Amino acid sequence: MPAVLLVNAGVIHRIGPHRLHVRLARRLAQAGHPALRMDLSGIGDSGALPERLGFRASSVADIRTAIDHLGAGDPAASAIVFGICSGADNALAAAEADPRIVGLVLIDPPCYVSTRARLRALRSRLRHPAAWLALPAKLLKRVRVRLSPSADALDASSGGRQPPPQEEYGRQLTGLVARDVRILSIYSSAQGVRYNHADQLYEWFPELRGKLDSLYYPDANHTFTETAQQAALISAVTDWCRRRFPAND
Repeated sequence: MPAVLLVNAGVIHRIGPHRLHVRLARRLAQAGHPALRMDLSGIGDSGALPERLGFRASSVADIRTAIDHLGAGDPAASAIVFGICSGADNALAAAEADPRIVGLVLIDPPCYVSTRARLRALRSRLRHPAAWLALPAKLLKRVRVRLSPSADALDASSGGRQPPPQEEYGRQLTGLVARDVRILSIYSSAQGVRYNHADQLYEWFPELRGKLDSLYYPDANHTFTETAQQAALISAVTDWCRRRFPAND
């Protein structure tokens, strides 16, 4: 069975946010998947690489080195990579570079506003009387941002993280799926209007329906702080690994 690498979420070291990586690694090990919680270079207990590599290139190199370590002496070694936010971005980049990566679990990977998502958000807000009172001020603010968008405003709309263009992300996923990489995309409520429906991934990429898996947790925050939401996430990831990578594969 493939090992699972749990890479850093931002600058949080290898225990993961609210010890998520510790708990998930234990459950995966119980299910038969060796699990490695790792610190990328410059985070936690890992020193910075001496080479002047950019963040993404350094992260990909670290992930590939971890797979080398796990697969020492096994030419057929393979791995699943789990990552939250920037960790998901690093996992995607590593999977493109290394054919030994056969699975990805991506928490809040790139996402994009759609017309349907805007309409859903509007309907939800208009069910509450307070939303009507706040509407004029919100519309005025939106007009001002459109007329004079600042860098801060643009960063705020995506949490300071710039996803690739939607078409580029679609090509990335399509290429990985064509290589038979199994992908589980999980979105939390933190994405707001950029992800507010369980089916939204397939609204962007209808051709990927049935080719990768997606889950939506409307009551979870970005790092699954609440105990119940974290437990649900751990169960979902463990069950997905069991289904997509059965022991007899």
